[in-house]
Amino acid sequence: MKQNTIFILLLIFILGFASCNNPKPETKPDKTGKTDIKYNQDSASEDVAVIMFNDNGETEYVSGSPDKIFRTTKSGLEYRFITNGKGKLYPKVGDVLYLDMTYKTESDSLLFKSRDIDKNFKMRLTVPSHAGGCIEEAFMMMNEGDSAAFKIDAVNFLSITQGKVNIPYYIKKGDKLIFNIKMVKIVDGSDYVKQNAEMYAFYINQENSLIDRYLLDFDYTAVKKESGLRILTIKKGSGKKALPGNTVTINYTAGFIDGSVFDSTIERQQPFRFILGKEEVIEGLDEGVATMNVGDHCILIIPFRLAYGEEKSGIIPPYSTLVFEVELTDAK
Repeated sequence: MKQNTIFILLLIFILGFASCNNPKPETKPDKTGKTDIKYNQDSASEDVAVIMFNDNGETEYVSGSPDKIFRTTKSGLEYRFITNGKGKLYPKVGDVLYLDMTYKTESDSLLFKSRDIDKNFKMRLTVPSHAGGCIEEAFMMMNEGDSAAFKIDAVNFLSITQGKVNIPYYIKKGDKLIFNIKMVKIVDGSDYVKQNAEMYAFYINQENSLIDRYLLDFDYTAVKKESGLRILTIKKGSGKKALPGNTVTINYTAGFIDGSVFDSTIERQQPFRFILGKEEVIEGLDEGVATMNVGDHCILIIPFRLAYGEEKSGIIPPYSTLVFEVELTDAK
């Protein structure tokens, strides 16, 4: 009994000492459960100490610099709200989000800055792309005017959310990307479509944003044709130019702009042949191959209007932007 009493007195002393040096922060919770935390900071140190409640209702004592104090959702998403906006609208799947967003590695290397693409950067909210805390969940936690930081598994984000096949060498298993996001505006998806003169205008706008982001990952120069087709030349061949009426032979890997692959002649070990200019293939592939010489190896980014348009074709959904990696092996 005496030993327990001493332990309790010692614990009270420690907690009292800690509370004097690092007082509990003032908090102002709102109806959503988000809290503005006012940190009490020791004048001799840049560290702060805060007592937080986790999602199970248990208290957590966290010490560190303000930019390193994160909470965790039940799914595993790490987050820290910086400012609470005055908006009360939370986004839903299909809504268009206007964002000011950056993300970087934990070593502070900047990988993405939305303002480098568009000062009015926007994207459509899709269903959560993976478990364990994803960017779509982060967006769903925010309303208009909110600013927040999130930590998301780097490999999951790059390979699943973005669909990259090749992960940069400096990204290792277990690494996190740190996102800093301001939710500028939320527009209902159907309202956004109505604001455009035609449905195509909406999807073209979204598609161009996707293509611009996709091209950031390549060092090759992209040639944009009047039709909207983008051509990236990986290797120049020395053979004859493919001409309308030629029977051309190609090897290709076909996929979506998110990086997923749906067809490959290489996997089938069976090259594909068609007559150029006879509308035997989608318009974008016909146009792209017509610019190539035998031996050329190119990436063709084909807008939906040069592919299957607003129609579903097999496993290809409507309004799909396609990416073909093509090598022209013969034209005769």
